Amino acid sequence: RLRGARGAQERLIAEAAHELRTPLQLMRTSLDLGLRRERPAAELKEALEVVRGEVTRLAHLSTRLLDLATARRGHWDRAPGDLAAAAREAAEAIRAEAETRSVLVEVFAPEPVQASFDPNGIRQALDNLLANALRHGPAGGTVRIEVRRAGGAARLVVHDDGPGIPAVDRERVFEPFARGTDKPGSAGLGLAIVREVARGHGGRAWVPDGQGGNVALEIPAR
Repeated sequence: RLRGARGAQERLIAEAAHELRTPLQLMRTSLDLGLRRERPAAELKEALEVVRGEVTRLAHLSTRLLDLATARRGHWDRAPGDLAAAAREAAEAIRAEAETRSVLVEVFAPEPVQASFDPNGIRQALDNLLANALRHGPAGGTVRIEVRRAGGAARLVVHDDGPGIPAVDRERVFEPFARGTDKPGSAGLGLAIVREVARGHGGRAWVPDGQGGNVALEIPAR
């Protein structure tokens, strides 16, 4: 187990270094070209815009890496709560962004689903699941969150109208930096964070069968 954990940590460090190297090289190239000789203001502005884009990308990546590190530490301040209410709050927070793509966000939770969880950790997982659904679902589609009890568990499934995740990739997408067919702009860490949050709560995260995109999170119910 220790060898496996160390190997996973080394792979994460190597992958993070690779992800950081590309934007840094692009920034250096843009700055070198801008400093090589006198250039018109328009060309300098274009070079600075490229650098600014890469800085934004690096900031996003560093934030996601910190989120993953926080999730892996496993310090959760759990308290009794309603997972359905947490889902409704997360849905409300993302509706403004969804409306820019004419995407309808629905929550199906006919009754409270009680569990013991860290509100910030579960909200972080929900935000990642919803962002993932918006990224892969088509404009004008629907993102649906279903929350219910499943035996002794509280289960949450986020569904979108996208093509879904191929069966061969359903485990790999939970690995850090595994993008699959992600659209540009993703750090490839969202589902890794979701799985760490689920594991930290004694639960699991997986891709269930079904049409469209489906990702499920399950934690023990109360």
